[in-house]
Amino acid sequence: MRLEDIVTVKVGRNISRVKEKHDLTLDIYTYENLLDDLDGLFLHSNAIYYRVNTSDKDSHLSKPGEVVFSFVSSKAAIVSDVNKEKIINQNFAKLIIEHKQLDHSYLCYALNESHAMKQQMAISMQGSTVRKLTPAILKSLDMKLPSIEKQQTIGKAYLHLKKRQALARKQADLEEILYLEVLKQLDQ
Repeated sequence: MRLEDIVTVKVGRNISRVKEKHDLTLDIYTYENLLDDLDGLFLHSNAIYYRVNTSDKDSHLSKPGEVVFSFVSSKAAIVSDVNKEKIINQNFAKLIIEHKQLDHSYLCYALNESHAMKQQMAISMQGSTVRKLTPAILKSLDMKLPSIEKQQTIGKAYLHLKKRQALARKQADLEEILYLEVLKQLDQ
């Protein structure tokens, strides 16, 4: 099944147009926000899955529970409460799930880790000088959907793995700070 058959790809807003309006108070969704969301901030939130209304005038704003995809890094994440109401720029797209038999967390897993999806992305970008996925390539990717129960199991396990990896990195950073502080005390 092609991705465009089960997901609507809503490309982010051109930020230069936002700047023309001289609104410097707008918060923009960044690659760091995507990595934070992928690292498990979503697991702490009470997010509900948001059904997008096509007449929604804030459709370029992030909402908790939405899947956001980076064209530059080819990574997807579920928006956390921490990163809500940020402008999605043209380097990202919202992936609006139109198929009831597709789980948000499984979609992230499939786009980020599935060998079949990565292989399709690599083939589609062959010969490109700039290794950046386009909306057309993203829409054309084929995706096999296991049962919704299996998707939920895989997706939940994937998000917990990402959170566990992030916590391990944070623990290592804190241990380094602690050891360096102890060494500093001993050196005085």
